[in-house]
Amino acid sequence: MLIKSNQLVISTRDMTAWIIVSVHFNLCIGTLSLFSQERPDLSRLIQRLLNFEACGQFMLAEVGHGLDARNMETTATLQSDGSFDLHTPRPAAAKCMPPTSPQGGVPLVAVVFARLVVEGQDRGVKPFIVWLSDSRQMYQGITSQPLPTRTGCRPLDHAITTFNHVRLPPGALLGSATVPKSERLDFFQQTWRVSVGTIALTLAAVSGLKICSHIMAAYSQRRTVPGGTSRIPILNFSTQRKPIVRGWVYGIIFDNYGRWTIDKFVQPNQPFHIRHSYAATYKAGVYHASRTMTDIYERGGWQGLFGHNQMTEIALISAGGATAEGDVLVTCISEYLLIMNQHPS
Repeated sequence: MLIKSNQLVISTRDMTAWIIVSVHFNLCIGTLSLFSQERPDLSRLIQRLLNFEACGQFMLAEVGHGLDARNMETTATLQSDGSFDLHTPRPAAAKCMPPTSPQGGVPLVAVVFARLVVEGQDRGVKPFIVWLSDSRQMYQGITSQPLPTRTGCRPLDHAITTFNHVRLPPGALLGSATVPKSERLDFFQQTWRVSVGTIALTLAAVSGLKICSHIMAAYSQRRTVPGGTSRIPILNFSTQRKPIVRGWVYGIIFDNYGRWTIDKFVQPNQPFHIRHSYAATYKAGVYHASRTMTDIYERGGWQGLFGHNQMTEIALISAGGATAEGDVLVTCISEYLLIMNQHPS
């Protein structure tokens, strides 16, 4: 990514900044780039985003459709003049989570997924370019309703977003308006940047596990208790040492496993659904291991709970990452059933 190493340190300390940057670069710009070769006109928009003249968003999941986003209800109906009518038919079809309010003071543009309707025919889920707001207010027909502040995360204007017959120009559609040969594979291809985000967020959880282990190890060496004729570090006690060592070992294992996953993921001609499987499997392992963070910060007593020590914040952020891009348990069950159906015994 186009981020210098010293900026990565800042984003590690502020996961809200990391969320904004990863959605902007990976999900929004990454999706636009998929269509840029066939659509040279997208280069200007991509350049604006790269220059941060606008902030990019990615709107896939709906209030009533998370892991089953393929069943989304938001519609984009083709009009006689070639434009599209983008509409949220009911509250359950509202897009959820992406921060869409203009309070950041920067124009917002989003890749919005909706069901393409042509002459009454449902042609499947397609991505559309939608300008949400300028630097001061939402555009006509678009409503952003802020959600409560997420616990453990620095403030970010997560929101519920609805569209009331918003007119989109013909060029808003990304890709073909034809019915895909395989709706499922077409959906994976259009949303494959989500799998990239799965790996990126999971790698951040590995870093968090390492940070928590390091902080608690340093504290446990410094904190001493009476032990015979002298004071001894609490790290000497197995109950104190075990979760720290476990976290440290997990960090090493999943760092190397992450490199292996990335190597498999980027291999040429790798089918999109296989890439998704690599990402989901890696995520499942890391977030199971990340539960160790709770054991680690508990070993810090009352000091482990304070925000300036980072550990509780990192643990809560990791908990959020476990459900981002799809609940890890349900995703793994889905992948297992898919493999078993393709390779029955």
